[in-house]
Amino acid sequence: MKTVLIPFDFSKASLNALKYAVEFAKQKPIVTVYLLRILPENANEAEVKAKLDEVIADYNKPGFPEIKTLVKQGETAPVIIELRDELNIDLVIIGTRGSKVKREDMTSNTSKFIQQADLPVLVIPENSKYFSLKTIILTMGKEKIADRNVLFTLLDVARRFKAKVHLLTVDKGSKLMGYSEYDEINERTIEYFLEDFYSHHAYLENEDIEEGIKQYLESHNIDMLAIMPKTHLENGKASKGKLTNILTLHSDKPLLVLD
Repeated sequence: MKTVLIPFDFSKASLNALKYAVEFAKQKPIVTVYLLRILPENANEAEVKAKLDEVIADYNKPGFPEIKTLVKQGETAPVIIELRDELNIDLVIIGTRGSKVKREDMTSNTSKFIQQADLPVLVIPENSKYFSLKTIILTMGKEKIADRNVLFTLLDVARRFKAKVHLLTVDKGSKLMGYSEYDEINERTIEYFLEDFYSHHAYLENEDIEEGIKQYLESHNIDMLAIMPKTHLENGKASKGKLTNILTLHSDKPLLVLD
């Protein structure tokens, strides 16, 4: 991992994401951080650049990552997708305030961006104030992993911080609770990709997947939740990011969306 990009709007959530990103990036090998500001309508570009320079001045210290500022016009997702190819962006780190909207009405700019972006995104909740990365929970359904290549990002993060990864399956009261054929295939895949950083596979039965995940997080000391949206299916069809939306809005832990 060499490059991280942060969409930045000077909000508390984005400032918190920047603090997290600096701690993430200053671990060796040091990662370059790009701070991206999409220009609001009628904004003065020179003034925006000056404000960005003020923000990053606090991080101009020995041992800290280099932070480069970018000011662009356009829509966030298309701009970032273009920069992904231009700058070889490995990870987007984005701050979020969360939401109290009802689940059937839920939406957020962050969750919309995640669905549009074709790259890994790490979502940092505004109330996640302290950096620690020793334990990661990878939650997934009982379907076969669709794209194993996304696990390279998880391996990179685990290796960087020597973090242990727990695999969690929450099942809706199925008679197939426990090891199915795909469970065994998935676990072998995870063990292979994550090397010595894989810990174990846990199962929970709960009709509400989000509640089951929350239950597990509350009873275990974990630092990050990881999901693979394309493996969360419903009746054989993609769930169109429903679980991703819920977790983006309501997770109290940093959320790594592998894509």
